[in-house]
Amino acid sequence: MGKPKFSLMDKTLNPEIVDGKMNAFVKVPYGIQVRLSHPLGKDGYGRVTVDGIPISRGKIFKLDMVIKADVLYLPVGEVAREFDREYTLALTGFKTAEGVPYPDCSFKIKTTAKSRPDPAFAENDEVALEAAREGMVLLRNEKGVLPLKEGAVLNCFGRGQYMYRNTSTGASMINPRWQPDFMDAIKEHSSFSVNEELSALYCYLQDVTPGGNMLERAKEQSDTAVILISRTSGEFLDNHPDKGSYYLTDDEEAMIKAVTAVFDKTVAIINSGFPMDIAWTQKYGIDAVVYTGFTGMLSSYALMEILDGRTNPSGKLPDTWARDYYDSPAAHNFINFKEVDEIPGEKDKGVRLYYEEDIYVGYRYFDSFGKAPAYSFGHGLSYTDFALETGKPSFDGNNVTLQVTITNTGKRAGKETAQLYLHAPEGKLEKPYRVLAAFEKTKELKPGEKELLALTACASDFASFDEETGSYLLEAGTYEVYCGNSLAKAVLAGCFTVGKTETLRTVERVCRPVEEFKRLNRENGTAEAVSQLVDLDQRIRVRAPRPSYQPLPLKKHTGKKIIYAQVKENPGLMDEFVSQMSDKELCRMNVCGGSNWYLPWQNGEAGKTNVIKKYKMPRMLVSDGNTGINVKKKNIGMPCSASIAATFNKELAYRVGSVIAKESKAQNIYQNLGPGMNIHRNVLNGRHPEYFSEDPYLAGMMAGMHAKGLEDNGVGSCYKHMFCNNSDTSRKGSHSIVSERALREIYFRVFEVAIAVQKPSAVMTSYNAVNGIYPAENADVIQKLIRGEWGIDGMVMTDWGTYDTVDAVEMVKAGNCWLTEGSKKYSRLLEQAVKEGRLSRAVLERNVRSVISTMLKRV
Repeated sequence: MGKPKFSLMDKTLNPEIVDGKMNAFVKVPYGIQVRLSHPLGKDGYGRVTVDGIPISRGKIFKLDMVIKADVLYLPVGEVAREFDREYTLALTGFKTAEGVPYPDCSFKIKTTAKSRPDPAFAENDEVALEAAREGMVLLRNEKGVLPLKEGAVLNCFGRGQYMYRNTSTGASMINPRWQPDFMDAIKEHSSFSVNEELSALYCYLQDVTPGGNMLERAKEQSDTAVILISRTSGEFLDNHPDKGSYYLTDDEEAMIKAVTAVFDKTVAIINSGFPMDIAWTQKYGIDAVVYTGFTGMLSSYALMEILDGRTNPSGKLPDTWARDYYDSPAAHNFINFKEVDEIPGEKDKGVRLYYEEDIYVGYRYFDSFGKAPAYSFGHGLSYTDFALETGKPSFDGNNVTLQVTITNTGKRAGKETAQLYLHAPEGKLEKPYRVLAAFEKTKELKPGEKELLALTACASDFASFDEETGSYLLEAGTYEVYCGNSLAKAVLAGCFTVGKTETLRTVERVCRPVEEFKRLNRENGTAEAVSQLVDLDQRIRVRAPRPSYQPLPLKKHTGKKIIYAQVKENPGLMDEFVSQMSDKELCRMNVCGGSNWYLPWQNGEAGKTNVIKKYKMPRMLVSDGNTGINVKKKNIGMPCSASIAATFNKELAYRVGSVIAKESKAQNIYQNLGPGMNIHRNVLNGRHPEYFSEDPYLAGMMAGMHAKGLEDNGVGSCYKHMFCNNSDTSRKGSHSIVSERALREIYFRVFEVAIAVQKPSAVMTSYNAVNGIYPAENADVIQKLIRGEWGIDGMVMTDWGTYDTVDAVEMVKAGNCWLTEGSKKYSRLLEQAVKEGRLSRAVLERNVRSVISTMLKRV
């Protein structure tokens, strides 16, 4: 292997980015990657300094994408915080596993220049700011501590003031043109000043408790303490029910205890991508709590506006905040690691996840079982007061309609949300106590102003699925209609009666469980925690039969060659265009042309269609990004999807999608790989911020509006991940075991709601298996559900690298028409399968027709 050697993978650090691209693999703030030629020994870690100042211990991870390497990720930003400056990174005293010393070495690293707004994009940036304003949630405001007085001095505690996060990691990471941090926002976008002496304690990114009489001196400047707690979250790594992730660290708790003992007024800012422990805010008597979520490039500006009262908060929680992680039944059927545990890679182990909580996801559990949460679904306070006055609900056999008048009875302008919940009668089927069935948000109402909202709930939004008959039922009995500005505040508005049980529709059965498992109900009450980490080849204990799919072949075109432009002009030529292709060409078109985003020097496109030159076909580029365009060239940076859901503002979700579409086209990208809309089954899913909500109606409605904004403005949307991509632990080896009813009412339902709003150009299957078979290879899922029941005629694609654990040929045979991220290897593999008779030309033709159909809309 040669002599030990360090290689610097990226010589540039952006001090504005807390969690870089590699944080998808290991959590190190403000990090730079150093490639190790040889693995380090157990005691082989040496000393690392930046400009002679020691930094915290880095973390090592194995990179297995594009290149294979051991990578040391170093938190150089603990010291390298100034913009546009050169620093010296030095590594000394390292040894290999064999005890061979690494040569001491040093590298020059450079920080980027500070970003500035571009006036040409001011209109787009304003949408990002508006979404951030409405995506933040005021959880608590005792004694009217907020808003703070104009010109107040901010006594800021916690390293979160230097680690203020605005985005998740992985696919939905933003790369914005400019992104003012917390300190920038104080100076540039508020009348506040900051206690410099106090904040200097935290510049090395450690949560310390001020010593001496510093707390007393700080209190002399202001009687209010502002505590910042920040947590990362994103693709590849789930979060943990441990200190430093869901719970406070010992250092954080010691700091909070000391601060609250001195200050009369305290404000906590929770800058986390997921609902974390909130018990400490009660324990230490925190007066006001603001949940920022990851609210995009202008998150810090929006926060200043909420702190000083220029913006009246109007966000609502898209998820229940439990008093403790283990209060939720899904917590007991999740792979719960400690922060110090070695986490398996995405295909190192197998995972069996039993969805024992069944239909009782999120508030459906807390509301039905009488379990009090810390904050209910839909909760969110305002600086003003509103009165909600409801009329009597009416039901015409298909729709429930409720008129709601909202009046601003307070002293500040603000917005409010009306939420309609349905309680269905118990009959043949046990049901959640209430389900969200409609919501609307007011415009900004001045004091004394009122607005009349019409809320309409379709019967399909509160019907129940009967596994015995495969039907959606509206059971006979009395239905209660509740309305309020949160689930906890929803009151009975009226009732209607269904005289006899009605069957709304009967569906083809797909993805039914093939093994028995306990399902939570109101009689058995508790989960048994049977989910487990196993060897990869043991992930599927009982395999479901693989359905067959054999379409009719197209009639072979033997006339003059048809080129792409002719099909663009006359789509009726589609079958002739596809049928003229050779088997080899069809195989190429069934495979993505590779990705370009993993490493620091790549430009960021997630994939591209292959080009067959003789047909003069254009290339279609695709990019990740629910929140922007996840490429190297800077662009817009919107709030994460969970924060968009928190706005409860459908029109704003549409405008977010519209802006992303406009900026995508400017980068020649016409297919966005989003929105992702998997359900928040467990709050510790790493991709929690990338998805919308625990509720399928809210998530589906907001995702559908986001997608409509994309599609109406010339960029394709892609609904993902079908289905049950609710954990990122060993995600390619994960297996979700879930009832058919839960699939139909929760995990399929979210996509169904979104499709009713906007049919996407493409959909993406999930990494994980569901009920004994991977959706990516399940012809019933693709042909009967996605194509048949839901009418999707565009591309069905795999998630990137699904073929690591699922047979590529079987996925294509099922109708998965774009193997991603792809390479020539997989085109050749398909060609060989055709020659051997394992893959029919007819399947390839149908798949390619869908690929071309998607392309024709955009390029």
